[in-house]
Amino acid sequence: MNTSYYIAAPRARDWARALNGALAALLAGVLAFAWAQTARLGEANARLNAVVQKAFYETCELTEGVSVNFRKALVAGERGQLQSLLGEIALQTQGALSNLALLPLGQETVSGTLKFINQAGDFATSLSARLGNGGEVTEADAQAMAQLSETAAAFSVRMGRLLDRYERGEAVFDAASDAASGEGDLYPITGPAADYPTLLYDGPFSDGRADGEFRGLEGLAEVGEAQARQALAAFVGQQATEVAFTGESEIPVACYEYTLRLGAYRLSAGVTKAGGEVLYMLCDSAAGEVVLTNAQATDVAKAFLLSRGYGEMELSYASRYEGILTANFAAVQDGVVLYPDLVKVQVSLADGTIVGLEAANYLMNHVRRALSLPRLSEADAIGRIGGALTPLDARLCVIPENDSEFLCYEVRATSGSDTFLAYIDAMTGVERRLMQVVEGDGGAKVM
Repeated sequence: MNTSYYIAAPRARDWARALNGALAALLAGVLAFAWAQTARLGEANARLNAVVQKAFYETCELTEGVSVNFRKALVAGERGQLQSLLGEIALQTQGALSNLALLPLGQETVSGTLKFINQAGDFATSLSARLGNGGEVTEADAQAMAQLSETAAAFSVRMGRLLDRYERGEAVFDAASDAASGEGDLYPITGPAADYPTLLYDGPFSDGRADGEFRGLEGLAEVGEAQARQALAAFVGQQATEVAFTGESEIPVACYEYTLRLGAYRLSAGVTKAGGEVLYMLCDSAAGEVVLTNAQATDVAKAFLLSRGYGEMELSYASRYEGILTANFAAVQDGVVLYPDLVKVQVSLADGTIVGLEAANYLMNHVRRALSLPRLSEADAIGRIGGALTPLDARLCVIPENDSEFLCYEVRATSGSDTFLAYIDAMTGVERRLMQVVEGDGGAKVM
């Protein structure tokens, strides 16, 4: 019996060790599974947050677009232009509805909003169809468009505020949290229109042509990296130090990439292989305390462009943000503003240093044009804008449209406190574009 006992004991210990090993392996597996599930849950939450954030942004943008387009429709001078605006509104409302469906909200929460957006889209579609059948815009139509514009603007602003709370981590979709914040109903689509948020200017016709051909670089000899570095240093000026080559890029055109220091600022820059032209400069440093006025900084930017061989340039609009002024200039030929040939210059309001440049549109479009004499007089063009607009002034310009260019009169006009730009074809009298200048604390945006 004793012999049997001493033989069995080691086997029991072996079995216990095996059991403990199996339990440890099982525990490790469970922990690994739990970690994997947690990671997948984190990834899923991140994807959900990205979807919700994108839906927020796009809803704000689309409903602001609805507001602006209704205001432009109120002053449109031609039936075709008005129908085009109404068609765009219909598409914007469809996009807003799609984005609202992505937000984690119950039907009751957004029912009023959905009804409003549907009504705005239906109204635009209905009015466009009536115009297509020879109908006219009535006084009731004008009042409805004004109200729809105000409501869309108020909704867009409130959505922007809600987005700010969401990005700060507030549980904005929780009813109790919403009540505790004092915000009340998340989506009050009625009530007075609110002020627009600060808008940063991107310039009229800033997109230019879309074919990707850089006509301003055609025929220029290719330069090597050393030549491009010398061209960049000369372009920036004597303050440039630590100019370092970082690689090559093909977007949007073949160029050499650099980093450099300019006094207290660190910049990245690109120089085209064709001709060694500076394509862009971007500042990675913050500006100091604001000293210069907008007008002073604009003069600095214009003098810089002139000294770098850009020739006659006309200031389009400018904006300021975090101590930096962005001035947008268009080339001028024989007194005609060439809007496709845009250059953006950034100036530090702390010391007047040129800290940014974006010349892609200029290099893509800048060639000498064979400009025709306009068939319409300035007075004729002014007479073709909408009756609800009060003209201020006019000038000749070239605008891009569908990879083509047209000579137009840019007529600046007002309706109440709003400012609009109507582009009347100088050859045919057609109103090709109508834009609104939306003013903000930091500048203006043309939409």
